[in-house]
Amino acid sequence: MSRAPTLASVVAVSLLSTSLAFAQTPPVEALPPPPPTGSVTAPPVTPPPTTTPPRVGAAASVLAPGAAWNLTPPATQRAFTRERLRLLNQSLIGLPERSRTGRITEGIINLALGGGLFALGFLFSSDTDGSSPLRTLLWFQGGYSVLNGAVGLAWTPARERLPPVYGAMPVRTGAQRRARLLYGEQAIEEMARDSRLRRTLTGIGSAVLGLGTLGVLYRDQIFDNAEMPEPAEYNYLIIGLSLVSVAANVITVFSQTEEERIRANYRQELQLLRESTEE
Repeated sequence: MSRAPTLASVVAVSLLSTSLAFAQTPPVEALPPPPPTGSVTAPPVTPPPTTTPPRVGAAASVLAPGAAWNLTPPATQRAFTRERLRLLNQSLIGLPERSRTGRITEGIINLALGGGLFALGFLFSSDTDGSSPLRTLLWFQGGYSVLNGAVGLAWTPARERLPPVYGAMPVRTGAQRRARLLYGEQAIEEMARDSRLRRTLTGIGSAVLGLGTLGVLYRDQIFDNAEMPEPAEYNYLIIGLSLVSVAANVITVFSQTEEERIRANYRQELQLLRESTEE
């Protein structure tokens, strides 16, 4: 059949170009362990001359300032909060800018590619010369590319929305530091959930694209029991490329996103920090 080489070429180019590429970013580097905190020996304190032993609640008032800082539980809690904020800073600061650049570039490319496929589809007439399935395929894949690019540009991920708010939160007082800590940990959880939803929807959509491509090309064979086009080698190529695209996108649904790796790394470093604090 004369249109088979053309169909195979178009399918190969359109499947590879319109499928959303989930480039696996390298694992997040492990954060350095917190510096050891040295103990400060309190200078000897001479108790006031009295025959009555001091009350327990007044113990902090008779200790030197350096001794009180190192012996009371709030000092350990403050140091622990600062270390957790340090871990969050390394995980969140700088993440939005890197994400925004790649998302906008990918969205513009998808929009331009979809427009090109639409324009190419209009070059094929709708008469009975065998080009109508090819025109339908170009419009189908062009529409997916345009939709993919528009959603990517309009749907701002959580990794771009939440870290700037975290970075702008003040840390002058203890209450402000605790509020920033709570928001940062909630932001990591929300980013992981958002990235999982986005990857699942896009992976399923790309798999539907591959199956839809086969449905458009072989609709006569599926619904009317028509004979397969000739030569048979091009059928194997078209079907093989489509199934590989479907399998690749299904695999991405079950792979770990970068935000999920950030969350796992933070949890691991936080557990190590807790263990070192308890020692």
